[in-house]
Amino acid sequence: MTKELTRAQLLGLRQRAQALTGDRLTVAGTAERLLAMQGQDLPGALWSLGLRSGSTIGEVRASFDRGELVRCWPLRGTLHVVPARDLPWLQPLTADRARASMRKRHQDLGIDAASENAARNSLYTEMDARGETRRLTRAELFAAWERDGISTGGQRGAHLLWLLSLDTTLVYGPFTGTEQQLVLGAEWIANPVILDHDAAVRELVQRYLRGHGPATLADLQYWCKLPLTPLRSAIDELGDSLAGVQFDGTHHLVDAAVLDARERPKSAPTLLLPGFDEWILGYQDRSASVHPDHADLIVPGGNGMFRSTVVRSGTCVGLWSRKTTATKTNVVATPLADGFSATAVREITAQVDRYAAFLGVEGTFEATP
Repeated sequence: MTKELTRAQLLGLRQRAQALTGDRLTVAGTAERLLAMQGQDLPGALWSLGLRSGSTIGEVRASFDRGELVRCWPLRGTLHVVPARDLPWLQPLTADRARASMRKRHQDLGIDAASENAARNSLYTEMDARGETRRLTRAELFAAWERDGISTGGQRGAHLLWLLSLDTTLVYGPFTGTEQQLVLGAEWIANPVILDHDAAVRELVQRYLRGHGPATLADLQYWCKLPLTPLRSAIDELGDSLAGVQFDGTHHLVDAAVLDARERPKSAPTLLLPGFDEWILGYQDRSASVHPDHADLIVPGGNGMFRSTVVRSGTCVGLWSRKTTATKTNVVATPLADGFSATAVREITAQVDRYAAFLGVEGTFEATP
């Protein structure tokens, strides 16, 4: 008989899967658990890793500097943080569809195979000129392209960079200060995992459910944007390593080992999550953690720009913003419905202290009505 989950059980299992509760993982281990974490907002992505691993921002950046993590565009046409060794099998799953989706836009920008090859050759020339320091910033890459007669205006540069990421020619790797540098994937990614297509789809399904489950097939397909047929085949092939559960009348999938665990998972009391965190972005149906009346407050107008959230016991109960200087961060939290209770304020204050420690600055907090 399929196990029926309560809402609290579902959220508890998801928070443990996402490394928001349970045993503390390393920075690299956190990324490995979730496989891909949306990362176009770099400061937010670093905090997503830091809050799960208990690391400082310097320790998170060091994981990129060591080559353990990279940022690239493997899913949904958006930057993600990915374990470096997993990118060589993950990126090819979506590259052809991503390229096809931009064909008309690239025609409008005057980007064709010849201009892509010219950009690639210019990149290699610039890297060779740098000797042993084979890395460069986005601005430095665009300057090299302009020098070689390759226009970067009108978003051409951004699209050329994106195209060169689709075969992992370029990835974002180590930091210089607060900015990530671009490196050649073939040189930077050590011990790459190479899988054939079917094995890669199975690995994606298993890793998604291990790091996000319980989740529905619709959640999985939303997250990776692969066709349903190969996803269903992969689920069938994974067999007893996956288990089915029910929540609110809907079939969910979960890593079977999770249900065998003796410890009953519980949600964290209070968390300050950045915008674009996987707790929100990891699912098509967010109703278990986001009240329908609040969805438009978290994503105003459905514009794809997700705001930072205060999460209590797995539920989004507020929004937060911060102003940060070299020595101080001031966090302002606003409830989504009723005002914060005294207990909630104490818990949020503790999380502000945790965030400030991550940044290495003093933290202050104020709650608005």
